[in-house]
Amino acid sequence: MTASFFISTSHLEHQTRQIFRGVGGRAIRVLLILQGLVVFARADLSTQELQQLVNGSTFTFIGTIKEVGNSNVSGFDSKDFPMIVQVDSVEPSDQQALKKLGDLRGSRLTVAVNPISRIGLQNNVSAVFFADPLVYEKHIGVIATAVPIPDSKEDFIRRLQAAAVRKSEVPLRTEIGNAELIVTGEVVAVKALASNKAVDLGSIHNGWELFSEHRPRWKEAIIKVAQRIDKPEPRPDFVSVVFPTTHDCFFGPSPKFQVKDSGIWLLHRNQLDKQETDVLILKSDEYKGNNVQSYTALAAADFQDISMLIKIQQIIGRTR
Repeated sequence: MTASFFISTSHLEHQTRQIFRGVGGRAIRVLLILQGLVVFARADLSTQELQQLVNGSTFTFIGTIKEVGNSNVSGFDSKDFPMIVQVDSVEPSDQQALKKLGDLRGSRLTVAVNPISRIGLQNNVSAVFFADPLVYEKHIGVIATAVPIPDSKEDFIRRLQAAAVRKSEVPLRTEIGNAELIVTGEVVAVKALASNKAVDLGSIHNGWELFSEHRPRWKEAIIKVAQRIDKPEPRPDFVSVVFPTTHDCFFGPSPKFQVKDSGIWLLHRNQLDKQETDVLILKSDEYKGNNVQSYTALAAADFQDISMLIKIQQIIGRTR
């Protein structure tokens, strides 16, 4: 049976060493955790250990080693123990990270393997790589901890996939726990801020919108509520969701809304600082004669497709 190697940093003080190498006029910083590590060599990993590896990496993929000691990106040499690995599948543990990386299936990455997990790695060996991106060129270079797939492959892959799902659900579970109101519905209007809010925005003469150099360019979406999910009552007929229309690096991940968008909203009144909350959230609006309370949904997980309804109901049920 193939032995697997796991690097555990639990309950240990992390010590890190940064290695700088000049490459073609630029420097690549490689961060390796080299001290204070415990190595477990055995045929399989416990579920807890597997979860730690998944949680500690940017993305996790299963790949086949094609060329040990070779690289298809600049900046790696033999001291990094590089290898070219063909990606067979990617575990969807972090959707935001995967959006930036694109579809990696079938691509060949250069992997600099953590020194303590190199044993047993050779051409044509299949392994799981717990990776962090390092170099972006025509190809991608990553640093990773590698775990050769054991003989009990089916059980190992099942537990790996379960660990990835648990990690992927963390943002959703967090936002559900922090939400003040969870509703399904449809956007019936998107408009500029109500006049009473806009006036207060205009009274802040600092050259930016509400103390933010990122210029959120706030608008509000009026949601016709179909169902309240977190509790039966009270169910408002309409809610206002104040959202940033900018796509800059700070507010880019925040959901943007258009008329006829439908789904599930996890709504908050604690995502902004006090002055922003006083102006944007606490001042109610009116829509077709209805008094409408305003909320925000700034986290990427705060707007979900209606297909996630059962999953969200299950998470809410577990937290009660």
